[in-house]
Amino acid sequence: MKTFNLLILALSFIVFTSTVSYSQNDTSRTAAKDKLKKIVKEKLMEKMNLDDATATKFIELSAANRKEMKELRKKEKDLTDYIFDNPQSSDVGTKIEDLLEAENKINQLRNDHYAKLKAFLSPTQIAQSMVFQKELVKFMKKEMKLEKKDKKQDDGNRELF
Repeated sequence: MKTFNLLILALSFIVFTSTVSYSQNDTSRTAAKDKLKKIVKEKLMEKMNLDDATATKFIELSAANRKEMKELRKKEKDLTDYIFDNPQSSDVGTKIEDLLEAENKINQLRNDHYAKLKAFLSPTQIAQSMVFQKELVKFMKKEMKLEKKDKKQDDGNRELF
């Protein structure tokens, strides 16, 4: 009976510590994500000369656009894979038409996004945003590569761009 109680106590301790550890990891991940969002917003405001409200609007619109674009690109990839894997399939014609429709939706989404941005940004600011986003992606890839290479050398204080 005493051994059983010790076993229950040990299991309870393990479950409790792993739960606390996991929640701290989740909290630190959320904090890091929030910090990154704040830094990106500040750099965006600086590079494009935007006020806080305009930067927030831009970020929200871009995030929504990226989400829709991601879904459409996944559909496009799935259809392309199906067509390449099953060129003799009886429904390949329908799949090709679906693929063309997905490509048209992607182009329409780009045009719609540009029109929404044009409502509150100048063409120069839109071009600056394109440059900013490209630089951000390049920076993030570089940081992720460095993070994988050696976590110990990363002190989290690298300069953005």
